[in-house]
Amino acid sequence: MTHRIKWATLSIVIYVIFVVCAIAFKLLDPAKIGLSWTVFWYIAAAGLMYYFYFKNMAYQEVIYYARQFHLTRLDLEAMVPNRKKTAEVPDPDHPSIFTPLISVPLSVTNRLTDILEKRAKDEHVAPFK
Repeated sequence: MTHRIKWATLSIVIYVIFVVCAIAFKLLDPAKIGLSWTVFWYIAAAGLMYYFYFKNMAYQEVIYYARQFHLTRLDLEAMVPNRKKTAEVPDPDHPSIFTPLISVPLSVTNRLTDILEKRAKDEHVAPFK
């Protein structure tokens, strides 16, 4: 199972659980909160699940390339020197499911991905799947 399928499946499962709970416990009943708020929360939850998928994919891609090149956290930090003090870089030795959501911003993973993809193409490393 590829990373994309794994994270897409996980995002869909979480969204389905949200929908089932919302219907079973009548949390988003249009009669109680109105149709517009009901629609808003279903769309907001879908958006959050897409963000969860996208951010985890960006994180996993950086981890994949970092492991292919045997890079450490310090090596990755050196690749993005102009980041905020609170912005962490992925740690290839200790990846976590919650790290990309909390402490690693997309600006860091996007810059690292650009650098690492270019290097992977130059060194003929298999692309991330």
